[in-house]
Amino acid sequence: MTGTTMRGHSTPTSESTSVWEEQHYTLTDGRQVLIRPVQPSDGALEKELIEHLSADTSRMRFLGGIGQVSRQLIKILTDNDSRHEAFIALAEDENGTRHAVGVANFACDPDGRTCECAIVVADEWQKTELDKYLLQELVDAAKLDGLDEIYSIESASNAAIDHVARELGFNCKSDPRDYTMVRYSLNLH
Repeated sequence: MTGTTMRGHSTPTSESTSVWEEQHYTLTDGRQVLIRPVQPSDGALEKELIEHLSADTSRMRFLGGIGQVSRQLIKILTDNDSRHEAFIALAEDENGTRHAVGVANFACDPDGRTCECAIVVADEWQKTELDKYLLQELVDAAKLDGLDEIYSIESASNAAIDHVARELGFNCKSDPRDYTMVRYSLNLH
C-alpha cells in the first residue's frame, strides 16, 4: 500500500489492545516500511532507535535530549491502553532484520478529552513522508477513541514538524510564556 491510511479492524491480540492492522508503505525514495501498533515486546527495538538518534533529533523529541534509556521509559513508550496509543515504524535491513525507524505516541490528558502526541523518526529516515504517516496514525486513533483534540508542544526551531503538522491541518500558536516553544493542535470534530 502506498500512502493510504485505510484500515481494517482486527481482533486484538493478547499483546495489543489496538484494533489497527499493520500498514505497509512505500516511501517516495522507494524504501519499504511497516507501521503497526506498538507491543510490549518492542522495548528493545525502541531502545535501539532512541539510542541511535543524533543529539539534535533527541533534543527535538525529548525537548532537551535524553541520557540513558531507562526501563521505565521503555515501559511507558510500549504500553498501549485506554489512555495511551503508540505506533512503531519498522524496516528490514539488508540481512532481513527488522529495526524501528520511527515511533509515534499520544497520552491522554487527565480530562480524557485531549491528548498530547510525539513522534520521532530515525535520522536516516527523515525528509521522507514517514513522519506524516505516523502522525496520521495518531490522529486516526485519537478520533476513534472519541477525543476532542490532539496537540504537541514543540521547539519553535523544529521546522520538520511544522511542515507535517500544517499539512495535516494542525494550527500553530506560540507559547506566550516561552517564545522558544509552540503548540500545534488539531480539533478532531
